[in-house]
Amino acid sequence: MDDCPMIRKHPFRWALLAAAMGCLAGLGLHWTGLGGRAGHLRSMAVGVIFTGVIWGGFDLVGYPLERFQTRWKPEWIGLAAVAWILAYYAILLTVAAFLVRLLLGVNLAGDRPMMTASVLIGLAISGFMATRELVARKVAVDRQLAKAEARAAFLSLQAQLQPHTLFNALNTIASLIAEDPARAEEATERLAALLRRILGALERPEWPLREEFSLLEDLLRLEELRFGDRLTFHLALDLAMEDQPVPPLLLLPLVENALKHGFRPKVGPCNLMVTARAGNVRVEDDGVGRVRTAPDGLGLRTVRERLEASGGALRWVERGVGCAVEVRL
Repeated sequence: MDDCPMIRKHPFRWALLAAAMGCLAGLGLHWTGLGGRAGHLRSMAVGVIFTGVIWGGFDLVGYPLERFQTRWKPEWIGLAAVAWILAYYAILLTVAAFLVRLLLGVNLAGDRPMMTASVLIGLAISGFMATRELVARKVAVDRQLAKAEARAAFLSLQAQLQPHTLFNALNTIASLIAEDPARAEEATERLAALLRRILGALERPEWPLREEFSLLEDLLRLEELRFGDRLTFHLALDLAMEDQPVPPLLLLPLVENALKHGFRPKVGPCNLMVTARAGNVRVEDDGVGRVRTAPDGLGLRTVRERLEASGGALRWVERGVGCAVEVRL
């Protein structure tokens, strides 16, 4: 969504539209008799001033939706936004009334019909602006969510054939067939289970968190065969969160990121822990760490966008060794 207001992006176009809307509103005041003793030109001038001040004020300052914490309940955000809009509207209304008295010599406080009509004009303008803003943001969020879902679908398809996961697993299976058929059979079953879960995830908009953890276990069991004794992992899922609905394959990129960037270049033991409790999931490793200024890759961007679209968030957690990322559902 383009957040640049029209008054800054196209000031002359904005001025013409504001003047036109103000003139129409003023003529409406005059024709309906709400303009009191003022003539049609003065009524039009009042309409232009009120339109310019209120529209311009809201356009320049914007609406407060993005300033509220996403962890607030939706009804709290709604009440806070309405309170903010009404308070700001009262300020703009006072400014417009002052300008009308200063420029036109009309004391709206002493002309009740004119004051009532001016307030109605202001409410109509602010209501129009608020509705336009909410609809525009709703469309923008829907488009961002669709884009994130498309990326997630692409990432899911990519994950099915990730060379560092699938090919290494197949090579491991091939090497185990002769020396340890039982482990080769186990690895084949793990790989089949992983691919089945990924294919099933593509057909579902969400699934329980326990399904996500089961998928991670299948992946890590496969990687365990490749890393050998070097890799140890621990998955801790709070019982209260087992049925927590999450977007499928949400955590997979985070774990694969730790395996690929944290453990692949490391010499020695590699420890990975995924913990879910109190509405948060934490993925931490003792790998080589990350460069703080490094941009997020496709997987991390996808996770972040999917979380933000549903009111969650992703953040890096400072730690002495390795990496830790926390997901708020």
